[in-house]
Amino acid sequence: MDVTALEAKGFVSVKYPRTLYHRVQQTMASWEYFCELPKEEKVKLAGGDRLHDFGYMIRKDKGPRADRKEQLHVSERQLAELHKKASTISDRRAVSFINDVGVLIRESQEIVQEFASDVASMYQLDGFERDVMSSKERWTFRYLHYFGGDMLSHAHADRGGFTLHLYESDKGGEYLSFDGVWRSWPINKRNTIILPGMHMQHRSNGKIKALWHRVRANPQTIQKGRFAMVAFIDFLWTHKYDDSKRRLQDFEEGFNYDMPFTEFQKLFTPA
Repeated sequence: MDVTALEAKGFVSVKYPRTLYHRVQQTMASWEYFCELPKEEKVKLAGGDRLHDFGYMIRKDKGPRADRKEQLHVSERQLAELHKKASTISDRRAVSFINDVGVLIRESQEIVQEFASDVASMYQLDGFERDVMSSKERWTFRYLHYFGGDMLSHAHADRGGFTLHLYESDKGGEYLSFDGVWRSWPINKRNTIILPGMHMQHRSNGKIKALWHRVRANPQTIQKGRFAMVAFIDFLWTHKYDDSKRRLQDFEEGFNYDMPFTEFQKLFTPA
């Protein structure tokens, strides 16, 4: 895997293994079926809230950063509980969906480990692969259904370790290049991307930058909405981003690209 692209482009392009690609397609078909269920059935998979990021959630915010979507967050450690909840839903598509999620989580481990191994070697990050793989029960897989509108996801950098982008039903995803230009990201049926988050920038002493990205609407998604799936890969680390000092959304887009690491690390606090 060419992880040198992290410094040149800000992300790594990954050729989909055939089996993983087919598993992604199957799981997304299950998610789309699940989204067709009545709201009173879907909320039976609610298991947390916006702070704990667990289970089914629906958001219809208002205002300049409105976020209108339904989503499901699940990690390996929550599969048993979600499967139990799904069994209370009359439509068996709910159980099928959770089963597909479990298989996908297991089959995603190989590509995550390859990335972690190559990054550890390239940037001499002792213990990085171990820290990533020992945290696999906490990796969060997010299933998204945007309801439509002019902007689907506002510009942001992920605050965790790194993000494996698994699926999008329509074009619209963009990343902010290091020269300050918004560009379409290269995702298709054969290739996906892995992009770093804030913890990754801290873990690499600033060598790897957290990549800013967004999702813009187009005529198709304005009318019919958009489906997507990502996996947030966190890892054991000694520090976490400290919102009490400054909220990430209050910074200018790409603020971290040129920020000296001595200043960047002040945004973190011991975990």
